[in-house]
Amino acid sequence: MAELLERIGELERLAITDELTGLLNRRGFQAGLKRALSSASRYGEQGVLIYIDLDGFKPINDTYGHAAGDEVLRRVAGLLRDNTRDTDYVGRMGGDEFAVLLTRATWEDGLSRTEAMDRLLNASCSNWRGRVIKIGASLGLQAYGSMDDGQELLGRADAAMYQTKRMRADLTAKRAIA
Repeated sequence: MAELLERIGELERLAITDELTGLLNRRGFQAGLKRALSSASRYGEQGVLIYIDLDGFKPINDTYGHAAGDEVLRRVAGLLRDNTRDTDYVGRMGGDEFAVLLTRATWEDGLSRTEAMDRLLNASCSNWRGRVIKIGASLGLQAYGSMDDGQELLGRADAAMYQTKRMRADLTAKRAIA
């Protein structure tokens, strides 16, 4: 019986873990988000959701191959894992998108941590067979409180991330013209 329960626990863990990165997968992250929002509702807590999309990821796969892209994803996962607290949730939402849920964090904490992650990710590289692959990312930030809905929160953070991505693209285009 103990062996069966152990096996069930292992299968449950696998069902919420991204195989490539070892982070939570979308399902696992959403379960963590639901727990955090429930805690926020019960205890009046607040927190911050950071939504991350890697910039220029498709050309990495096209130029160096999917194995190189996988290495970049693992590198990003490691950077996120190493720069969050044990009480935070870090997940790969799919493809080249990640999310970090900073529990019991103020807007100011979230803004500071987002800026630090932005600098870290955009200054990072991954080595692939002697080649240095630059990592770039756009991040969106959204605070949450006791009345928030998980799907709406994810949508707002995703929209904030795309706004950052558009602003960076506009800035790059202006620099190219100048």
